[in-house]
Amino acid sequence: MDLEQFEALLTDTGQELLRRAGELAPEETTFLACYNKLSKQAPSELVRAALETALLRRRARRKFRLAERMYFLRQALEQASSESVARYRASRFAGLSRVADLCCGIGGDTLALAGVTQVLAVERDSLRLRMARCNVKVYEPLSQVEFLLDDVLRMPWPRVEGVFVDPDRRVDGRRVLSLHDSQPPLHELLARLPKAMLLGVKLAPGVPLHEVKALDAEEEFISLNNELKECVLWFGAATSRIRRATLLPSGATLLQTGAALPPPIQPRAYLYDPDPAIVRSGLIAELAELLHAPPIDTNCVLLTSDCMIETPFAQCWRLDAILPYHLPKLRNYLREQGIGRVQITRRGSAADPVEVERKLKLPPTEEFRTLVLTRVLGRAVVLVCQVAPPTAS
Repeated sequence: MDLEQFEALLTDTGQELLRRAGELAPEETTFLACYNKLSKQAPSELVRAALETALLRRRARRKFRLAERMYFLRQALEQASSESVARYRASRFAGLSRVADLCCGIGGDTLALAGVTQVLAVERDSLRLRMARCNVKVYEPLSQVEFLLDDVLRMPWPRVEGVFVDPDRRVDGRRVLSLHDSQPPLHELLARLPKAMLLGVKLAPGVPLHEVKALDAEEEFISLNNELKECVLWFGAATSRIRRATLLPSGATLLQTGAALPPPIQPRAYLYDPDPAIVRSGLIAELAELLHAPPIDTNCVLLTSDCMIETPFAQCWRLDAILPYHLPKLRNYLREQGIGRVQITRRGSAADPVEVERKLKLPPTEEFRTLVLTRVLGRAVVLVCQVAPPTAS
């Protein structure tokens, strides 16, 4: 879709076509059939734009509560944060009078920032900026936002107290992780900013950690509902210069303390499977210290203890059995216990959970367990577990 096609989509004719496209609920597999149904009602490019918008609106529901009224591009939607993550990040800018959202894209972060301060939304792509304006209008904080079509590396520096930037991590259609390959390159942007100004930079969670460590920044890894979402670098006088892991929607945060990881031990009555934000941020030792729970192997993130400690930072399992990684013995044990439903996960094991489940061939029963393929003190094992119930309040 280009800007001309998008403007046509905003007309009364385009909106009616978009309504009809939405009723067809297009998916990738039905796109051609839906196109054939609408192709005689409008120019072909407008039909494609309407169907693409309808398709992306359905996908965007998991990120935006008003997705059915918003506008998207595929790449921009893939890179956009969900509302809850964007709101959390925006809270760091509360109290500032005006913030710049550089490389604002379709406006997802602009919306969140407009909830706490005045925003200057800057984008060099005219189509994305037009979509951002439309999307902000859906949420009705237009009076909070000024839109600017410009290049963030060449424009006169604006009068703002803080900056948020989500660099483009797709170059020539391929994903990039390095800070040097993003657009704009982070080092060029940092060279333009006042040193004390609060700056938040959104990055992919798989960013090379050695590149991050070379910067004088606070590193924050964020997960949502136990799924790792992003890394955010925070610069400026108000930042802590340490690493942290933040879990949403609870907002629980674990900070780097420099704790030492205790030596591994045999699994005890309970196991703790750390949230992926804890793992990626390298804060396993901090969590082990918090829970008084050592690891079960030098190359495994699972922790263990004799008693259950409720924590937002890990899922807790009650350990039923430790079995050697031997499928016939595992199958016999599960059948003897009447266990017919399993969820198989791996932590530090090369085994394929799908292949293991296929080979077990369990007769279906109501009894359910979690099987963890892992290593204990260097030995390949299967841990048979069940989710530990919460303690009584």
